[in-house]
Amino acid sequence: MINFENRLISLKNRRQGTAERVRLEKSNGLSYYDFRPTERHENLNESAAIKYVIGSMAAVSQDSTKISIDEGERVATTLKEMLKTAGISTEIRMQGSVALNIHIEGYSDVDMLILISETFTVQTPELPRTYYIDSSDKRSMVDVVKELRLHSEEMLTSRYHAAKVDISGAKSISLSEGSLKRNVDIVPSCWHNTHDYQGTGLEHFRAVKIYDKKNHKLIENKPFLHIKKVNDRDAKYGGNLKKVTRLMKNIVADMPEYKKTKAKKLSSYDITAIAYSMNESLQCSQYLPLALLENLRSYLLIISFLESERNSLLVPDGSRKIFNDEKKVEALLILHREVSDLAEAVQKAITPQTTEYDGNVLKNRQIVFF
Repeated sequence: MINFENRLISLKNRRQGTAERVRLEKSNGLSYYDFRPTERHENLNESAAIKYVIGSMAAVSQDSTKISIDEGERVATTLKEMLKTAGISTEIRMQGSVALNIHIEGYSDVDMLILISETFTVQTPELPRTYYIDSSDKRSMVDVVKELRLHSEEMLTSRYHAAKVDISGAKSISLSEGSLKRNVDIVPSCWHNTHDYQGTGLEHFRAVKIYDKKNHKLIENKPFLHIKKVNDRDAKYGGNLKKVTRLMKNIVADMPEYKKTKAKKLSSYDITAIAYSMNESLQCSQYLPLALLENLRSYLLIISFLESERNSLLVPDGSRKIFNDEKKVEALLILHREVSDLAEAVQKAITPQTTEYDGNVLKNRQIVFF
């Protein structure tokens, strides 16, 4: 039996922060009143079950998201200026859940790429009419980005001496506490000009290579193609791709720990890819948002038990299969069961007298927003 009142409390704490509640209470000399803003889903004249589903699909407030973006850009820009004094020219870009506005916490970590700007790698053979001048730096690119990583570690540690600067990560430097309003991850990397980028000049086709400190190698990613593909499909379906992504991420966040440990084998990137792969199942009216929950339940059922369907699914940039590890299949089965339990509990809240599950109850339930 799902306790939706408890889930609504957890949801609010993720979106607005328990620390923020304590701060507001103390500033007003009170210890029993919640001063945090009331959100749209909380004002619905609906059951706690429906409020939870609608709230789980909703974006974190624009104000909180702006603070995350501003803080990430502030830290990265500060590092960029410091690197310039060492003769290292860089560019900054944001990637990850905050960049896509699919984060589920008001105080989400911000992922910032710091990229070598004057030297890059090129997919070969170079396309006709594509001309590059060889770099005067004859070191391998992995050594160039390693230097960027080492300088970044030293500069961030000295600049943010009151904060916690964790340089132990393989791919990123993590900053938290001190004067920081958000945790920020700095990811040293370089550009990689793919054939698609060479042919079009469009930045979303430009790949990056991230430095792996533990293995001294570069790992190629296409974060901007991922962002472009997800944004385009989300726009096609009226924002429903991102709603489903947030819903799944919140469901995982609210699982008991023994399930969550296994379910987290599906990363945020994987969960976004699952939502992306739903295609037409993302189509539904904004006034029938519970249909998304039913469509998700049905889709997860199909890919959970039809191996051929599951194995055909690729991440949005096409670089790999979503389920490239058996542990992700186990995580999918757990997620499917949790989504099914949620759908059944929501139907029970709508029609308490029914004994069998009927997805049409969710598909036809209109929600009135004020």
